[in-house]
Amino acid sequence: MEKYMILAPQKENGGLFMQPVIQDNVAHIVYDEARAAQPLKTFLLPPLDEVVGKKVQAEKPWLFLGIKACGLAALPILDQAFGGDFTDPIYQKRREESFIVSSDCTQPWETCFCTLVGGQPYPVKGFDLNLSKVWDGFVIEVGSLRGKTLLEGHDEVLKEVVREEATALEKMRNETTKKVEEQNRDFKFEKRHREVVSGNWESEVWERHSETCVECGACNHACPTCHCYFLDDVTRKTFVKLRGWDSCMYSGYAVTAGGGTPRPRLYERFRNRYFCKFKYLDDNYGMYGCTGCGRCIEGCQGKIDMRQALKDLVKN
Repeated sequence: MEKYMILAPQKENGGLFMQPVIQDNVAHIVYDEARAAQPLKTFLLPPLDEVVGKKVQAEKPWLFLGIKACGLAALPILDQAFGGDFTDPIYQKRREESFIVSSDCTQPWETCFCTLVGGQPYPVKGFDLNLSKVWDGFVIEVGSLRGKTLLEGHDEVLKEVVREEATALEKMRNETTKKVEEQNRDFKFEKRHREVVSGNWESEVWERHSETCVECGACNHACPTCHCYFLDDVTRKTFVKLRGWDSCMYSGYAVTAGGGTPRPRLYERFRNRYFCKFKYLDDNYGMYGCTGCGRCIEGCQGKIDMRQALKDLVKN
């Protein structure tokens, strides 16, 4: 707490939300259980951000605590989108200064489906440190030099993991994985998601499943990998350029000068989101844009379940 502004999952109104940690609420941190409501992009790429002018520097860098595997899996997508030859300096600075302490998921939500898209409910890479709650302590895995450095000088609270603890950790991870697999047994299929989506451009499934969509954009905004944005020039006392989250489900998305749009119908925008997740991002970045976090299902006002839509495409 001396070095970092810590953000960690805490329970509120029946959900888990990333909240600042102060001395008074340290005991309220939820280390295991499931992922928080907000994805990491909420902080690294805020919903509305000023992108010109002198940036106000935070007093301390962020330490994200309790990030799950589905959250870590989204970072390579964002890193490539805002890195490379056209690096976004604002995102890059936040990303480089942030310290990530992940943790195992032991109580997945009913909407979680990481195992369907090649993931698992426990982190294996992408973290500085990982905490796995075992009995009355934590098994700590070091994932970076920065993580190793943070542990130095704290030998009084550290010890070598014994076989019984390692066995208990393996058992816990296996049980959680089976739980996620079991709750998704009706949505499992052998075909690759890319093949399922790519081979069904003209399927009636797109129109049928989009019938209850209200174009609220919750699926995009809650998604840990969606990163489309708009730029807005605002003149008040001084010129301000704002960047805000956009949504490919909005009717105004991709509208050109003169009012033209490549996707005028709702089902076309609905289809585009699935193609983006399972084909376009795979083409560009070599990985799916879906981590199975289930936030899009949880937040959908129209009760649309991505798992069911994909399953219907297979049956089509």
